[in-house]
Amino acid sequence: MQTPRTLSVLDRPITIEAAVSVVLCVILGARINAVPFAPVAGLVGIALLPALIPTIRRFRTIPTLLILLAVSLGAGVALTSFSSATHDTSMSLAISHSAMVVALIGGIAVLLFARAHIGTPWTAISYGAGMVGGIFLEPVSGSNAWRFTYSLPIAVLVLAILSMRPRLAPQLLALVGLGVIGLVNDSRSNSAMLFLAAAILLWQRFSRAVSKGRRRAGNIIGLILVAAGFFQLAQFSLLEGYFGEVSQDKTAAQIATSGSLLLGGRPEASASFAIIREYPLGLGSGTLPTGGDVTAAKTAMQQIGYDPNNGYVERFMFGSGIEVHSMLGDFWIWFGLAGLAACVVMVTTVVWGLEHRLRSAGLTALLAYLSVRFFWDLLFSPASSSMKFVTLTIALAAIAITETTPAGLRARDQLQQGADATVGVHSYPSMRR
Repeated sequence: MQTPRTLSVLDRPITIEAAVSVVLCVILGARINAVPFAPVAGLVGIALLPALIPTIRRFRTIPTLLILLAVSLGAGVALTSFSSATHDTSMSLAISHSAMVVALIGGIAVLLFARAHIGTPWTAISYGAGMVGGIFLEPVSGSNAWRFTYSLPIAVLVLAILSMRPRLAPQLLALVGLGVIGLVNDSRSNSAMLFLAAAILLWQRFSRAVSKGRRRAGNIIGLILVAAGFFQLAQFSLLEGYFGEVSQDKTAAQIATSGSLLLGGRPEASASFAIIREYPLGLGSGTLPTGGDVTAAKTAMQQIGYDPNNGYVERFMFGSGIEVHSMLGDFWIWFGLAGLAACVVMVTTVVWGLEHRLRSAGLTALLAYLSVRFFWDLLFSPASSSMKFVTLTIALAAIAITETTPAGLRARDQLQQGADATVGVHSYPSMRR
């Protein structure tokens, strides 16, 4: 009797490329920075970029995205120079913002390179292991360690491990379990993302059982309806106190303040609109705010019932630059229309990747969770903190778009089941050209 093969990088002799892939993914996930916001592995990816171009070209939206990100670098510098007539500027600020984009380009390239040599699951696991290892490189939060330190890295690593054998029950159990732990530790937003990812997986199973058709528009509309319905259910549950009195009181206060749970919880969105309305072409990656900019932002926040005179606006949002607590807002203000266009391509990549996985009934808990988190970060999280998730999300979504041929899907399933296939974990037939 033939012994079934197991899913492991040891299925074949470990090559130098495979070993390098694991190391780079771990470093990238740990966010070991050469300069602020620029992981060493991302900069290595930039150095290797000329050799990786043939690999990158196989992923449908990635060349366009990387070109737009490169253009954003120049646009940020040009806008800074233009804004210097009315604003103070900072060379160090321009360098740190530009380094973040350079590292994003290199990070995506590294993950796609790793996927070609160790496969998608091991790429994600290595990245998640790096995120967990990175916990020990920074001080642990004393106020709420689970919420601010442990929850996100552990979620990525656990879901990445489960992506090796993407069975529904274990993935749902992990999502719900992590979500419940988050609620107990006052991590409402991340718990909501985990629960929404679980709802999307259930919807995938239900829609597949009801219809065997390949309906692209139906998948996208279905995702929107699931997200909207989940938001209403979550808001109702919080207001009714199903998740504790603390969450109930915070939710009621946020809705009373602005009339909306989203605006009440993220008043920085109002400041973003005010700055972008004043400077629709952007301000530049090294531009510092004026007193008028701060006043405009505060006025917009006051209009939704938020009191901005608490030091937060001056210290965090405008203390050392312009930070509107939104990746979309940051990219638009720092890099102008090129940054906005790059965000549009990222959205397209994630939505397209989700749709392809749903059509093939191959959506994993990891991609579902990262995709939900991507849209949240796009609107409500600083660009600098979003990079640790955006890099992995874009790479996995791009891989999902490319793995669409029947041969590619069969090969992926065989690898995940540990079958005696003719293709190892390092490549897929659909990628051989």
